[in-house]
Amino acid sequence: MSSSIKKLAVAVGVAAIVVSTPVAGAWAVDGVPGDTSGKGLRTQSVAEGEQHPPRHAQDGEQRTVARTVGSGIVDGKEWSVTLRFYPEVPEDFPSTDGTSGFGDSRPQNPALLCQRVFIGGVQVDHQAGPWAGCSVVAGRDDFVEGAGLHGLTDKGTSGTRIFVGNPASGTASARLTLDGGTVRTAEVVTLPGTSYRAFALPVADGETIASVDTFDGRGNRLTHETYWD
Repeated sequence: MSSSIKKLAVAVGVAAIVVSTPVAGAWAVDGVPGDTSGKGLRTQSVAEGEQHPPRHAQDGEQRTVARTVGSGIVDGKEWSVTLRFYPEVPEDFPSTDGTSGFGDSRPQNPALLCQRVFIGGVQVDHQAGPWAGCSVVAGRDDFVEGAGLHGLTDKGTSGTRIFVGNPASGTASARLTLDGGTVRTAEVVTLPGTSYRAFALPVADGETIASVDTFDGRGNRLTHETYWD
């Protein structure tokens, strides 16, 4: 189960929750390399040029789109985080489930956003059913901001976990610093044709987060959080 979100900003009456991407290697912010050592940990993130493909009108507006936010190996287990956007809420999505996930109510023209975290081939919160990690949002251009730790035990407070952030517009990268000085970095990935974005970084069993920072495209720090221990 995932832990509760520590920070949340809402627009258009929709709240945030907390979901990863093969391609290219982990990269650095301010010259700090991504950590690829210890605990069998490997991290991958999407290359800058792939984050913002051209938005296609008409037919593109009706397509379901998906993207891996991050993936790799931690504690010998494969992990991944994905975003998937449905322009219309699927018929089999529970009509009474408007308060779970990202949305706390159903908007006038609802769409569906799914943010799913997998660790060792098991989806976090899979006990909630086939639509775990999904919630109703107000179309492609709604706004979601928040962050959380996701794990399969103790609501994400221990064991192997994945830190997933949904940062503000203009955020290009994130840096997670562990107690002891280990640093991991990731790019922010935007779901094509939408305003939804996320980054994901692994936290191995026994590791403690000292801080999480986000940066714009020029390397200027936007946020600094120290309460994720």
